[in-house]
Amino acid sequence: MTGELARYVRALEGLGGVVQQVRDEDLDRATPCPPWAVRHLLGHIIDGQRQVLAMLCEQTPRPPAQGQVALARAAGAAPAAAWEQEQAQTLETLSHIDLVSVVSTPGGQMRAGDLLRTATIEPLLHAWDLATAIGTAVELDAHAVQATLDQVRKLGDQLAATGMFAPAKPWNRGMTPLEQLLALTGRTPSPIRAQDQSDAKGAGGVRPVGTGDARDFQPRIGSARLS
Repeated sequence: MTGELARYVRALEGLGGVVQQVRDEDLDRATPCPPWAVRHLLGHIIDGQRQVLAMLCEQTPRPPAQGQVALARAAGAAPAAAWEQEQAQTLETLSHIDLVSVVSTPGGQMRAGDLLRTATIEPLLHAWDLATAIGTAVELDAHAVQATLDQVRKLGDQLAATGMFAPAKPWNRGMTPLEQLLALTGRTPSPIRAQDQSDAKGAGGVRPVGTGDARDFQPRIGSARLS
């Protein structure tokens, strides 16, 4: 399995492990992707995977679901089952993909391998987002983190200019690769520990980020904890 393919598969598997931990009572919790609650983030993840699958299968690129209503609809009544189905279909497609084949994307034509390298940022970051929101642990692949960080550094301010990411937060090279990646994509690198479930809900019925239960949140990369 080539590097770009292996990193993408491991990112999907890491995200899938977090999705399976989401419970019904978690769906209204806030996420590090405001104004989305967990159900909207799940809808975005599922819809995004459908877009990638369509491109890999050489179909016309799918327009992304826009707005909280559309994202909640994409999540459906059983988000974990919906994600599992999309992940399984993607892995099946990847098992016989030709990485040098040319596929159509919203940004033009590119190699399938290049698409996977670019797309790895989604399951990688959203695994962290989702784990942060529900207050659980997540294991992020060190190779995928480093490869994605290298891409993000090269893009610089272009990333935030897409409107898909918040402006970068302060960072320095003394931070771990994961911390740098989180900061460069507009996230707060420091872990948000779970608080008691009795915390009041935020405005609009969305629980504040990090109001999980006893599930201790400590994002990890490889075997090293994020401190």
